[in-house]
This record gives sequence, structure tokens and C-alpha cells, in this order.
Amino acid sequence: MLEHGLKRLAEIPRAYAAILFVDHLWVGLVFIAATLIYPNIGLAGLIGALAGLLTARLFHFPEVSGGLQIYNSALVGLSLGAFYELSGYLVLLIVLGAVLAVLVTVAVADGLWRMDRLPALSIPFILMVLFTTPAARRYTSLSDFMGLADPHQALSFPWLDGFFSALGSTLFAPQPLAGLLIFAGLFWRSRYLALLALLGYAFGYAAFELMTENPPPGLVVWTGFNFSLTAMAIAGIYTVPSLAGLGVALLAVAISVLLVLATQDFLLIDGLPIMAIPFVVTTLAILSALQKRVGLARPWLAPEPGLPEVNYERARLAQVRNGEFNSVPLLPPFYGAWEVYQGFDGAHTHRGPWRHALDFYLRDNGQSYRNDGSRLEDYLCFGLPVNSPAHGQVVRAFASLPDNPPGEVDVKNNWGNFILIRLDNGLHVLLAHLRQDSLKVAEGDRVTPGMTLAACGNSGRSPQPHLHLQVQREATLGSPTQPFHLTSVLLLHEAQSVWEFSLVARPKEGEQVQLAEQDERLARQLHLPVGRTLRYRLSTAPAGGTEATSTSAAVDADTDIELRVELTLLGQFRLRSDSGASAAFAELNGVLAFYDRQGPRDRLLDLWLLANGLTPLADQAHRWHDAPAASLLPLGPLQRAWLWLWRPLGCGLQTDYRRAWDEAAGIWCQQGEHHLRVGTLALEAHTESRFDPALGCTQMTLTTDGRRWHAELLDTGLSGDRGIPGWHLAPSSAPETATDPARGKHP
Repeated sequence: MLEHGLKRLAEIPRAYAAILFVDHLWVGLVFIAATLIYPNIGLAGLIGALAGLLTARLFHFPEVSGGLQIYNSALVGLSLGAFYELSGYLVLLIVLGAVLAVLVTVAVADGLWRMDRLPALSIPFILMVLFTTPAARRYTSLSDFMGLADPHQALSFPWLDGFFSALGSTLFAPQPLAGLLIFAGLFWRSRYLALLALLGYAFGYAAFELMTENPPPGLVVWTGFNFSLTAMAIAGIYTVPSLAGLGVALLAVAISVLLVLATQDFLLIDGLPIMAIPFVVTTLAILSALQKRVGLARPWLAPEPGLPEVNYERARLAQVRNGEFNSVPLLPPFYGAWEVYQGFDGAHTHRGPWRHALDFYLRDNGQSYRNDGSRLEDYLCFGLPVNSPAHGQVVRAFASLPDNPPGEVDVKNNWGNFILIRLDNGLHVLLAHLRQDSLKVAEGDRVTPGMTLAACGNSGRSPQPHLHLQVQREATLGSPTQPFHLTSVLLLHEAQSVWEFSLVARPKEGEQVQLAEQDERLARQLHLPVGRTLRYRLSTAPAGGTEATSTSAAVDADTDIELRVELTLLGQFRLRSDSGASAAFAELNGVLAFYDRQGPRDRLLDLWLLANGLTPLADQAHRWHDAPAASLLPLGPLQRAWLWLWRPLGCGLQTDYRRAWDEAAGIWCQQGEHHLRVGTLALEAHTESRFDPALGCTQMTLTTDGRRWHAELLDTGLSGDRGIPGWHLAPSSAPETATDPARGKHP
């Protein structure tokens, strides 16, 4: 019971931290300490926060991201505590204002998110202060505390003191020491946010000096936090960090300066604080405008609000795995391995506005036909199925043109018979040169990936049977093309007779490509349903009998750790360790991919992500590439400090994987070579995983910097639930799968 109560109370410091976009217990405690420099203000804020917490629990309101209900209530208390000395009447006013702030937060947050996926920020607090401050003035026995007085404390240089005082004003503590504590908390959690706070204030201060003459004393101190918050929100929290995002943020800071000057007359004349009105109005306007853009361009909006380091890592990994932000992912529209006849910027017809296109055909022993190639039926791809490469709706389809004899072309109907599919993002996919009268769908039909649409033909401007694929914006034939790429494919390297798996591929002329169809045995043993548990014994020792040179914290030998699969309320599958660290994963298009690593350091989970973070489920996938986060390596303090200095937003490894079937052992052996070079820092790491057809990943090993970590599977199982029996299986009790006749000979 006591533990549950402490957990609830911990929501208060986390909410304080969320006021400046960081959700962390210890940072929140530092922020509370900053407000207690003025005990009157600090206690008033805690009263408001506690009243908000109790109200949210009493009414059973759903939890709002970032403690929004609590921190708006805390801000109500902080603002009133800054104006008036604590008394019974003021406490009553704080409680009522906090209760109303929670109610307004629930309504406003839901409405803004439904309307345009916009955050509520501190709108409820602003509304409450506009109501409670005049109400307090009617009670004449209240004694003024600070009001809008100009603080004169000095800590360091005047300009730096001004910045710290303005940052302290975020929590109504306009004092350099309070601001220094807040800045330290920001820096601890996110150096990039701390830098944005400083840059935003500096730019806003310069713009303020440029736009005004003889400003009211202390105006910058009490309003300068708007400049910092605006820069932090737009360039760090709600967009992926980039130079474009920083430029938009500084423009927003200049607008917020204008709003400070515009609002001072009708607020300060009545003794009302300007509060966060400039920050809120500017941020919501910019975010709403960015939502309305046509197409993808920098700054990219973050999929969900988060620390800039988190947003950057998500975007970095997504771009590595999913291609350019403005490139459309498509599956290969055929069965088997086809060769690229003409690629992007091809020499024949893929030029100028139509440069983004691929032509496919089939060849065997250097020829695309059998016999003498005089008949269409001689050509290997003629009449083969053409499949849908994506979800969408058929908006145009035509298949009445006759197929050309080999060597002939129809220049009057360049595209020949075709199908045009409108994707869910509004773009269109064109499949052209189809066989006459081969359509399997009609205009208006909904199509899904892999659905057979027609047959490959030789209609239009096509001298031999082949399939043309392109993406275009308009539904008009001949429209300019858009970038696209193939996803989850195998590319053949004929020299080595090796199939390379790629999540993102733009095959070139002469390359063979096919869909990476998953192997059911491999997919079954790597499948991670909800409730699956994997218990490993993790040990560490010097590699090769040499002394360890790593300065990272050692892991206790023979540590038993369990990984388990959970399903979040938003439908996301996550692999979670005993420490609370977790990573999301998805099984899609023949690949098991992990992403969005969260939580504390965890050597077992990080080993799993390094060794198995991107694992194709196609048995033919012999090698592939990825770029997992460098932070997954067991780096020492000096190495982390170096990366912290040179790559403040994080960076990825250069990773090459390869996998082979070990016939003697009856397992798949997957190895990874990981390379990192940042300035003079160069690291190499080697991982190895062993996949048993009955048990899944039974062993994982990481060797780097003179040290070796080894994880051995103790047992795997499934947590029981109502109607679902639980089970556990240890390697010692597993059947001999290598000679299991039911499994058959491995290809």
C-alpha cells in the first residue's frame, strides 16, 4: 500500500519535469528544489500539484501524456504563490484553480488532439490564471508576495544571469540560482534541449532589443522563458532535429517576441502576467501549419513527442531501414526473381520527368526467350502474373490493346495496357505494358499487396515483354514520376552466388531481385507472441584469455535475466527485460525488426538488439546490412564521453550480418560485424546468435574491446492466461530437431 502511494506521489516531480519537456523523477525533484528557493512559491506549487493529482484520481480520468493534468495544476499554484503570500484563502483558491485546471486539461487535450494532433501545452493553466488572479484581487486581505517585481540577484555575468532568471521564471522563480538548477536538469536529461533553451533565449533577447525601446523593468526576465520554450518545442520535441527545424524554431522565437510586445499592454496594465501565451500561440500555430503541408519536407514532424535524442534516433533508424522520407516503399509486383531491364535514369525512356521508374523482365543463361524468340510465347516473362505492390484502389485500368510482335512498338500508346492504383497517401502506382485482356480487377476495386492484377505483356512502347513500374502524383498518364524503392527483397550477387537481403532497394540495370518470402520454420522459431518468455544466463569474461581493456561496468557472472513479450495499450509489441528496459518490434513483410529502445542500460537486451535487431525470415537471406545505435555497445565512460561530445544526438554502427545453416548442428548461425568510427575513436564488435528450430535463439555472444559477453538460454515459455495454458521448455528437454523427420531436410 505504501509503495503504491509513493508511486502515485512520484507523478508530481515527473510532472514538474514535463513542464520543460523532460519526464524524469530526479530532474523533477531538482525543478521542485528550484521553486523552493522561494518557499512561498514552491509550497503553493506543490499544493496545486497535489490537488491536481487527487482530482485526476478521484474522477478516474485517463492519464494524459507527460503529466499534463498535474503540471497545469502545479503552474496554477506557482503563479498564485508568486503573487500572494500563502494563507487559508489563497490555499482554497489554489485548490479550486487546480481542480478546474484538471477538468479543462481533460477537455482541451482531447479536443486539440482529435482536431489536428496538437498538444494542449499550458493552455489550461493560462485560462485558470486569467480567472483566479482577478478573483484573488477582490479579496483585499491577501498580501502581495512578489508580483511582477524586477529581481536583482546576481550569480555570474549580467547577460547569463538574465538567461538563468528567465529560465527560472518558467516555474515562477525568477532567480539565477533557480534557473541554473533548471538548466542543469535540462542538461542532465538532454544536452540538445539545453542548447536550444540557450539559443532560443539569445535570439529572442536580440530580437527583443531590436523591436522595442524602454521596455518595462523585468519584462525580459518574466517573459524570456517563452523564447526558450518555443525553440525547445519546435526544434527538439515535436520535430526531428535538423537545421531546417532550428531555422523554423528561431522564426517562431521572433514571432513570440512580437506577441510579448503585443500582449504586454492589455495584460500588464491590469497586473496580469503574460505567462506562456506567446509560447503556446506560436507553437500551436507552427505545428498546425506544418501538419497542413503537401508532401514530406524538412522539418519532419516527429511521429510522437519526445526528447530530441529519441526523435533523432527513431528518424535515423527509420531512414536507414525505410529509405528516404519522400520515397514510396513498394513490394516487388511479381513472383520469383526478375531482372532489371532498365533502372532509374535509364538510357532508353527513364529520363527527365519520368526518371523514377523500373522495367523488369526474365533472363536465363543471358537470354530473355526460348527457341528463336520470334513468338511472344517464347519470352520467359510473357503471361506471368503481375501483383499489386501496395494497398490501394484501382482508379484506372485498360487492357484492350493488342500485344506487339517481338521487336515492334506502339508509339501512339506509350504505356499500352495498364493499371493505375491510388495509394492511401494520395500518390499513384502505374503498372504498364500488360497483356491484352488479362485484367483480374476493375476500376474501383480495392487491392492488397500480392494480389494478382493482370499478366505481363508487350503492349505500348515495348519491343519485348516486360513490366514497367513507376509512382506518380497525378492520375493522368504521362505524369512526372516520384521516387520509390522496393522493400523486403533479395538481391542476387551472381559472382558469389549469394542472396543479399535489403529492406530498401533500388536495383540497378542487370540486377536480379525477388520478394524475400519468409521460411515458415525460421519464422516459427523467431515468432514472439504476447506472453512469450525467454530466460537467459548472462556471463562475461576477457576475450581469448587476455586481460579486458574495456572500462565499462562489468556484468556479474552468471546473471539470470528474463525477456518477455508485452502488448501495449496502443497495440505495440515490446520485448521487455527485468530491468524495465524494452524495445518495440514488428514482424512484417518477412522480417523481424526491433526499434524504439527505451529504459535503462541492460546488457542482455542490448546484446539481443545488436545480434538480432534486424533479422530477415527468408531462409535465402545470406547477408544484409543495418545501422543499430552505437549506444547498444558496452562502452566505457571515456568512450561515452567522446560520443557525447562529437555525436550529441547519437549515431549508428555500420553493421554487416551473415547467416548460414549448420547442417551438423541443425541450427542457423547468424553473425554480425559492427564498426564504429567517430573522430579518433574506432571500435569493432562481433556478435553471434544460434537459432534452434525448436527453441529459437539459444545462444548469443558479443565480443568487443577485449571482452566477451555470452547469453545461454535456460528456458522459454508462454505465460498462462484465462483460456490459454502456460508452458515452459528448457534446452535439455527439447527434441532432437536436427534429425526430426517431421521437419524434413533443410534446403
